[in-house]
Amino acid sequence: MVGKVKIKRYFELLGIYARMDLASLLRDTKFMVIAITADIVSNISSISGIFLLAWKFGGIGGMDQYEVLFMLAYGNIVMGFLNMMGGCNALFPSRIIGRGQWEHMFIMPLPYAVQLTVGIFPFTCSSSLLSGIALLCVAVCKMEMTLPWWWPGMLILQLMISMVIVVACSYLFSSLAFYAPVQCEEISSTVIYSVEHTMTFPLSGMPVYIKYPLLTIFPAGLTAWFPTMILFGKTTTLENFYPAVFALLISLAAAYFFRKGFRYYVQKGINRYVSGGHRA
Repeated sequence: MVGKVKIKRYFELLGIYARMDLASLLRDTKFMVIAITADIVSNISSISGIFLLAWKFGGIGGMDQYEVLFMLAYGNIVMGFLNMMGGCNALFPSRIIGRGQWEHMFIMPLPYAVQLTVGIFPFTCSSSLLSGIALLCVAVCKMEMTLPWWWPGMLILQLMISMVIVVACSYLFSSLAFYAPVQCEEISSTVIYSVEHTMTFPLSGMPVYIKYPLLTIFPAGLTAWFPTMILFGKTTTLENFYPAVFALLISLAAAYFFRKGFRYYVQKGINRYVSGGHRA
């Protein structure tokens, strides 16, 4: 019963924040439409360079131009959905920790997971998601191949796995903010933006000393390129399980180190504020 109440409250809060975001859109619709349109143009422009290179040379590293476009659209959907659902602070926990806001959550009568629903923007921050979906549809329609009936389900599964990897990376590195809140306040944003910028490069044909680190140490290749290879049958059966296994392992690591850092934080507190209450 308690779990049902928490889940119910979670979705109630999502609805409240969604209505607030809609209110901000309707308050000045003209401005918000211009802003969203500008974001869509910016998102498309940011990936057009890679696609134009693929178009010029008929593909990159064994991927044709529309497969490259699909990969770019896939990455846009991943980051667009995450920014829409957690672009305020939930996706950047090191900010909450580094600014001392984590202590404010102690006294709230809600679990931390529920409190982290703050900052969803399903209307005003949907530009990257919308542009990604549009480009993905264009890429699929232009491909001369028949997709099996289970392919849309596989696409959704791969998108979810990619999102888990991005979020787990953010929380794994954010655990450092418990120990060094001032120095690591923006470490999660550095990780997220690095993944976002690196995922736009197709790794097909890259040497192993570039490809393997981006599939292991810094898994930007698992957020767009490798799922694209899986979805179009360019990997082996064993390789198809790699992103899911990696997502599980990095999630477990993020949970372990985040809890460990949290226990340290509870004992030591934060030294970010001086006695007068001002941020140092």
